[in-house]
Amino acid sequence: MSYRFICDHCGKKFELEVPKAKECPFCFWSSSVKREDEWIPEKKGASRSFKETASKSDRKVSSGNLRYLFRILLFCAILAAVGFLARKAHKIFTSSSSQSWRTFSIKPQNDNKQVEKVMTDPLMLLSLKEKEMLFREATIPADRAPDPGEQKILDRSVSFQTGWTEKLPSAMWTLEQYQKMIADQETSYKMPFARSYKKKLEELFKTKYLAAADAFAKGDVLAARNLWVESLAFPLYSKDLKKHRAVALTMLRTFINDTLSKVSAMNQSILDRGRKSREQALSMEYQKLTGLIVQKKWQEALTVTSQMISEVEELRKNAVPQEVPPPYPASFGTIDLDLQRPLMDLMSPSPSSTADLQPLQQDLVEKKEVIETFTETYFKNVTAVYRSALELIHDKKWQEAAQTLGSLQGPQVLQQDAAEKIAILAKMAGRILDSSGKTG
Repeated sequence: MSYRFICDHCGKKFELEVPKAKECPFCFWSSSVKREDEWIPEKKGASRSFKETASKSDRKVSSGNLRYLFRILLFCAILAAVGFLARKAHKIFTSSSSQSWRTFSIKPQNDNKQVEKVMTDPLMLLSLKEKEMLFREATIPADRAPDPGEQKILDRSVSFQTGWTEKLPSAMWTLEQYQKMIADQETSYKMPFARSYKKKLEELFKTKYLAAADAFAKGDVLAARNLWVESLAFPLYSKDLKKHRAVALTMLRTFINDTLSKVSAMNQSILDRGRKSREQALSMEYQKLTGLIVQKKWQEALTVTSQMISEVEELRKNAVPQEVPPPYPASFGTIDLDLQRPLMDLMSPSPSSTADLQPLQQDLVEKKEVIETFTETYFKNVTAVYRSALELIHDKKWQEAAQTLGSLQGPQVLQQDAAEKIAILAKMAGRILDSSGKTG
């Protein structure tokens, strides 16, 4: 006899000769194997229990539908009540807001009236202290003393050196140095001069070179230059000109070069004489200006300052015409041609130098600005302008008053007072614009 089995795990059916199966021969599960005759009753019981459960759930669904319907009806009732209350509240709010709007519409008219008053009389915007400041008249004593800032400028002194220096490029020779130079050259070239020729050279040195040194010491630059030029008119060493140049001029080259440098310096000095005199005159005028300031002679000091500023500008622009050195003396023709050429080159010296006049110019400009405020003419003019500004304020011509006050350049008392008044006028203008902007 064989028994039929079924596996719940893999769903396979199989037969065995024994009544109990240890495991499924397909999936090898043991707990899922049941005999077919036992498995069918259990399935029927399960279907029976499912039907009972379904009948119970039908009863639950019917009671749930009733509750859901009740909730819908309750929600509709609440919604209707809220709509009714909202409509009633809207009517109340509309009536109350229309009344408040009618009350509020009166306020802009009051603001417009207030702004009109401000536009008509901006003084309403000022405090009592600001009004007093605006209408106050500052006074300046005619003999006022300089304030500390002005006094510092007036007391300042600028020193300057002229760009011209009257000095030699090298020390002057003595007779002993000249004689030693000739002896050294004779030894070096092994070419001694004849005693008579050396005497002629020494005589030329005494009468021309040393005389030029004396003229320079006395300040006679032109005479010194001419004598140094003549000191180069050496006597002929030989009738053969080539031999003279090859021997005498070669051995005397050290002395010749030094003398040429002195001639060049003298030509430069002669060229710079005009500029030097102008710069020296500036120095004297500056000292004079200092004395006038100490004596408080303001009008004279102003005149001197203006003249000096013009002179400094001309000098800084190099407007002084260049001078040409005077020609050499007639004895220039007796000099050897080999020396005449370099001497002629020295007749075109470099442009003359100038002093650094920028600090002096700046000092004079600042002094003039201060000195001018102490003159009687300036005092009258600035007082008239200031009083015209006050009249414009009294006439309530605010913008014109501010422009007139802004044109004042001194003295400090009036400038400070004008600045305070301008600030108040600007404040008034700003507040008027703010007030008018609110009504727009």
